[in-house]
Amino acid sequence: MTTEDEPTVPPEGEQSELPSEGEEVEPPREREEAEPTSSPAAGDGDDDGGSSSGDGEGDDEPRQRPLYYNLVSHIGALIVVLGAILILLSLLAHVTSGGSNPYVGIFTYVIFPTFVLAGVVTILMGMRWEAGRRRRAEALKFLPYPRIDLNDTRQRRIVLYLIVGGTVVSTLLVWASYQGFHYTESVTFCGQVCHVPMQPEFTAYQDSPHARVPCVACHVGQGASWYVRSKLSGARQLFAVLTHSYETPIPTPVAHLRPARETCEKCHWPGKFSGAALLQLPHYRYNETNDAEQISLNLKIGGGNPAHGKSQGIHWHMVVNNTITFAATDKKLQAIPWVKVRHANGNEEVYVEKGTKLSKGALAKLPRHSMDCMDCHNRPAHDFKNPDFRVDQALLRGQIPTDLPWIKKVAVDSVFRKYDGTQDADAGIRSYIERFYAQKYPRLLQQRKKDIERTIKVVVSIYDHGVFPEMKVDWRTYPVNIGHRDWPGCFRCHDGKHMTKSGKVLPNDCASTCHTMPERGKVTPLGQPPAEPFPEWHPWKMPKEHLDIKGHDTVMCFQCHASGKRPARECKDCHEK
Repeated sequence: MTTEDEPTVPPEGEQSELPSEGEEVEPPREREEAEPTSSPAAGDGDDDGGSSSGDGEGDDEPRQRPLYYNLVSHIGALIVVLGAILILLSLLAHVTSGGSNPYVGIFTYVIFPTFVLAGVVTILMGMRWEAGRRRRAEALKFLPYPRIDLNDTRQRRIVLYLIVGGTVVSTLLVWASYQGFHYTESVTFCGQVCHVPMQPEFTAYQDSPHARVPCVACHVGQGASWYVRSKLSGARQLFAVLTHSYETPIPTPVAHLRPARETCEKCHWPGKFSGAALLQLPHYRYNETNDAEQISLNLKIGGGNPAHGKSQGIHWHMVVNNTITFAATDKKLQAIPWVKVRHANGNEEVYVEKGTKLSKGALAKLPRHSMDCMDCHNRPAHDFKNPDFRVDQALLRGQIPTDLPWIKKVAVDSVFRKYDGTQDADAGIRSYIERFYAQKYPRLLQQRKKDIERTIKVVVSIYDHGVFPEMKVDWRTYPVNIGHRDWPGCFRCHDGKHMTKSGKVLPNDCASTCHTMPERGKVTPLGQPPAEPFPEWHPWKMPKEHLDIKGHDTVMCFQCHASGKRPARECKDCHEK
């Protein structure tokens, strides 16, 4: 205990409240004045205070409204909810429809998820705007950003809602992004979403041997670099579709194709090519009885790998042991005046087209191309078959009766006629065939009405699969470099005009280089060549007096057949009067 005369020593670290020597002592105030009682007005905004801590018990300060309490964020939340509902509805429609509608897919995995993402961004932008507004408003005494205190029950609930809602939205966006990635890689997206510009390519693709190979397997391939390049190119193409600024017809992307060794050779291995294959090509004559014939020949597939025998045949060209470089004067690589061959032993030969008007300097400036698969197999999945071929196939399969008089000629001629559009073509083909039989065979028209009706439908289908007026595409639009019957193809180089300085000519004989001499005969079972071929393999022989005319001695196959057109039989068929 201490007495009144003994001063109390404050604990260490605390400042003494006793006055120092010489300091005036202020008289004590009443307790009521020194300790004012708290009132409801206390803390009414005299300090900058934010949200209170604790459970809020006894806190009389007004609560700060969350940043998302603004019109912009509310609109964003509405967009998110609406987008989520639309995704669920479109997903249901996509499942129930079996995924057959391409536009349901693009809305489900691309457009509606974009709405959700846009809504989330709008919410965040609204919160950012609200925070800025609070900082600028001097009258507001709330902090511009919330003070998070998980000891506050109300704040804990808000954080929980944000975590649950954010997880749901994030999961939805991740799922939609994953599905959207696969959807944009699908055949449906590539061929059907851009309906008008891609309709010709998609139709030809469905008829091709590659109909079960995804578009991206050839047009994109593996690797991130080509994936990014394809998406950038796709964005440009999408803009062209939206603005209707795409070319008609769509040009073949020769300059932008990925090398075949990085795409085609994932399935087709050039080093393993060898041997030969029997080709049996059915053909029906343009006469009243539609005589059936068959052209048979052995195609020398060969290869360039000595491990499988002598390097020979068509695939001698492949970049295995031999390398071929060429220069073309056009974008479609159809006119080739210069070819260089580098053999396995290192020797090189340069062939220049005889009679070319280009100087050595001009030839040297032409861009060089290293030959690969696509220089011959340039339409592996988008080949538009000509009417002559398609009608032959329809006759062979029994889709068109072979005993209808002149049906081969009438069917092909009806497709070759010029029409203003698809509907006009459908009506015109019908009118042409019915009018022919009404004039030539009126009784047959009545007796075989069903067969003629079925034939008309097949011929209309042939037209619809080969002619696309909106895109200005038909079987004559894109050159096909395989073979040389309807297009220059092999004869771009093997035309007998490409030779070295020493006079060596690139071979172009029909019986030894790429295939055996064709044989024409009756249609035989698969794998069986004609037992008694006709004396002349060609349906008709050009008279000798024609061959003696300058220029006629070097007439190539494609110059008469002209992409499926019925070949000329008389002078007037080629030469105008």
